[in-house]
Amino acid sequence: MLSTLTDILVAVLAGPLLAAGFAKLWASPASLEWPISSGPLRAPRGPRITGGAELVVAAAMVMLPGRWAAVLAAVAYAALACIAYGMRGQRCACFGATALATVSWVHIGANTAGALASVGVAALARTDGGQPAPRVAVALLAAVATWGILLAAGHRRRNTRAIPSACAERISGVHLFISEDCPSCRSLSYLLSMMEAARLSAVTTTVIEAEREMPQALHGLGVPSALPLDAAGNPICSPVSGIGAVKMLINSITIGAPVGDRGR
Repeated sequence: MLSTLTDILVAVLAGPLLAAGFAKLWASPASLEWPISSGPLRAPRGPRITGGAELVVAAAMVMLPGRWAAVLAAVAYAALACIAYGMRGQRCACFGATALATVSWVHIGANTAGALASVGVAALARTDGGQPAPRVAVALLAAVATWGILLAAGHRRRNTRAIPSACAERISGVHLFISEDCPSCRSLSYLLSMMEAARLSAVTTTVIEAEREMPQALHGLGVPSALPLDAAGNPICSPVSGIGAVKMLINSITIGAPVGDRGR
């Protein structure tokens, strides 16, 4: 009975890796906000390599016997927790283009919990294991459940995220927050360089190194993100994040409306 339970738990832990791997391989690299801009894992090969590695690890977790599968799961989730810690505040397509999100303490905590759960399973599991077929079935169900949760969360996030047209007040300026190691920020900068000078003059840009340097209203949104401003330079309405939303916000600036203190 205990052996069956540990097999099920390991298969459940394999589900998110399976979903993440398939998502990265399925999506076009151009549609992903990939945070690695140099080295062998840079786009467009990076998402493919990472997705393939996640699928291999997930497959090994359902094929290896008992304790060895749990040990592998512990190593995999510990590594993901460390990677998430290093990437906190950045936008990353952890689950492909469908679930673009900002890496936060939720990601770090979830992966840490997965690592700790795997350690607990490894301590209880036997060195041998049952037939892999039931574990494969459970892992597939866990992958589908993961996708369902992600799609629901993404839908809620899209419904609650402010868009420029939702702001009833006159937008006189925009305070933009970017970071130097953000590929999306570089893409946005290129798009903005083609805008008229009068509109760009109403944009105040702040380059940050960590999320704690951003206003509280932008915490959890990652970069690029922006605040709409009134004529006095005060934040109005709700902030936006992502290339498309920020560009739309800047496009909505009323040209010729002076913004207060830009030297902040």
